[in-house]
Order: sequence, then structure tokens, then C-alpha cells
Amino acid sequence: MTELEKQLDDAQRVYEVAGDQVVDVGGYAYRWCGSEPLKIGDRVLLPENYLSRLRNGPGPMLGVVRKLGTTYRGPLADIVRRAPATVD
Repeated sequence: MTELEKQLDDAQRVYEVAGDQVVDVGGYAYRWCGSEPLKIGDRVLLPENYLSRLRNGPGPMLGVVRKLGTTYRGPLADIVRRAPATVD
């Protein structure tokens, strides 16, 4: 990312919508209304969509928070819930 792209991203990035936290999971923006804010690396369950149903079957799909905030300005799906952390 160039310096100009970073400045534009910083100027347009939003971290909350109507009081809900906004995060990037897999390149898509989602809303989180949980009591504790999400952090980069947190595992979450995302709502089923047409493509996830074809690829993974019915039900929520697992994702990982990659960025906080978004520059996307359209409708956002809600994160279903936090997923359990993996045990290494």
C-alpha cells in the first residue's frame, strides 16, 4: 500500500456503525454487537450465505478478524458469535 493509499484509507475507515464495532473478516466487513470488542486474530462465526452453504454446508462459517474497521459503505451482516480459541 502506498503512502497516499494509506492516508485515504485512514481518512475513510470507520470503526463503528450505529454503536456496533465493524471488522474485516476474509476481506468482507461485518458488524459485531458483543459486549467485549473484537481484536485482530479473534475467531468468529459468520452467518451462512449462499456460497458458504454450497462450499461448507448449512450453518455458520468460521472466520478470523483480519482488520479493525472498514472503508465499505454498504449493508453489513452481523457476526453470529465468537468462536472458541484453538488450543495449540
